[in-house]
Formats: sequence, structure tokens, C-alpha cells
Amino acid sequence: MARFLKGIHGAYSGKVGSVIGSSWRGVDYVRSLSKITSKKASEGQIAQRARFATAVAFLSPIKDLLNLGYSDKLQSKATGYNKALQYLLNYGGVTGTYPAFEIDYAKIVISKGSLATLMGAEWSEAFPQEIMLTWEPQFNKLNAFAGDSVILLMYNSSKNFFSILESATREEASMSFKLPTSYSGDTLEGWVFTGHQDGIKTSPSVYLGKLSIS
Repeated sequence: MARFLKGIHGAYSGKVGSVIGSSWRGVDYVRSLSKITSKKASEGQIAQRARFATAVAFLSPIKDLLNLGYSDKLQSKATGYNKALQYLLNYGGVTGTYPAFEIDYAKIVISKGSLATLMGAEWSEAFPQEIMLTWEPQFNKLNAFAGDSVILLMYNSSKNFFSILESATREEASMSFKLPTSYSGDTLEGWVFTGHQDGIKTSPSVYLGKLSIS
């Protein structure tokens, strides 16, 4: 694939012969058409595609959150979603053998950034279907601000459903909320990170572990 500069007639777009012109994030490219092949995919290629599909299926519903979570580490040619997907695939986030791939929730990183990690973060079911999240309210003037938002991501693995909650700040040291009664008997996976009020800086995420709801 080659990058090119606009001529007097502007950027070239579309298919001409064996090449395609396109634009992405304000940069114009020209690339050759993919070659059509009748060669059958190997078992390894099939397994790799299935592994990739497993990772994409899990992360796609939270694409917007991942773009926020990686916002202060965003490279000019990569979205937060793509960086999270790359991390998941490169660091053992998809386990098992084809066709029985599974997600290793502990390997998922939903944010990376320059803010301080939320220290001592833990969650528990304080009362039936009532969740309590606590952490150490440590802050400073450099990378851990009292007003940093605490963002909780929950994944109900029993129902294949994500929930996002942002209702506390770093200085408050806790967050509690009631789950729907339909969550009774379900299993949750959780991650938490902080976001600065400027909407750009974020902290590395913390995996909270598995929580079985009564």
C-alpha cells in the first residue's frame, strides 16, 4: 500500500484497473486489489481466523469505551479499540484450541494511560444483588486527582451482556449499586479505571475478578 499526495484534481478514490484509491483518517492511500485464490485455507489459518473472530466478538460491543480508555495513549493511526484488540491477541487473552476458544478475562486491558492506577480496588456483593466497589482514595497533584471519575465495566458472562457505571470519583473511595433481580444466579467479570475531567487522560485498568450473584 502506498501513500500519495493530492494533485490538482484532488485525491484519487475508487477502483481503476488493479488498484484502489481510498482515504482513512485524512490520509490518502492507493493499494492493489487482493488476489483471488482457490487455495484452501490450512487448519492453522482457520484456527487463527476463529481466534481473531472470538476476540472481535467480545470487544466490539464496548468499542466506544475502549476508545476512551486508550485515549491518552492513542497513536495517530490506531484507535483504542484496535489497541485493545491487539493486546488481547498478543498477550494470551484468547485461550483454548480450535474450535473451543475462550476469553481469559484477567488478560483484558480496557484502558492504559498516564493517570495513577486505582489502588486497592475490590468488589463484593454486600447484600443480595447489591454490589460494593471500594478502593484507596490516594491522590496527588500530578497524576491522581480527587475529581477523577471512576469507571466500572461489568460483563455478565451468563447473559453475554456489558454494563458501564460512572457514578463516583477517586476521592469518594467507594461506589455501590443495585443489580436487576434478573441477575440472580449470574456471574460477573469486572474492570475499573479512572478518567480525568479533561476527557483525555485515563489510568491503566484493574481487573476486579469474578463475582457470583446470589
